Amino acid sequence: MHERMTDKTTQPSDADMIQVIGQPLAGAWSELRRFLVETYQIVPVLDSGGKKYGWNLQHRSGGKPLCEMYPEHGSFTALVILGKAELDQALARLDTFGATVQRALLETPRFHDGCWMYIRAADVTTSQQDVLDIEQLILIKKKPPRKRPPTIASARSMLKGMNTEDIHE
Repeated sequence: MHERMTDKTTQPSDADMIQVIGQPLAGAWSELRRFLVETYQIVPVLDSGGKKYGWNLQHRSGGKPLCEMYPEHGSFTALVILGKAELDQALARLDTFGATVQRALLETPRFHDGCWMYIRAADVTTSQQDVLDIEQLILIKKKPPRKRPPTIASARSMLKGMNTEDIHE
């Protein structure tokens, strides 16, 4: 059984979570965190998660969960909840996923409205593929927001530091 960070009296820091996960899997953890924050422009919320689940980072967009990440000794688990339509989309692409996510897609119990997939990244040889696959599941769940074009004020701010003689028409 994997050991999670369940001590509610001590809130872990990023460094604590990285240390518990350990290298090289901590690199996969960091990559998934970076993807969630940069793609969806969200700040994760650290939650104590109770005795069974332990500390976790909740990534939500518009109040809905995208992914929860649970640091564990020597590994980590990502929870991705897919609705029925999203699950159907993921199953239609089953052969594009690695073994870990394929297994999660096929073996996770189904509910009337989809499934809750706990995907554990514990194998150094598959962790990078696992993260890429988790990212794809999240992209199926929610399209990233469109990047807004720069405002006039931000464009002026960027131009202030430029030498206008370098601009050629």
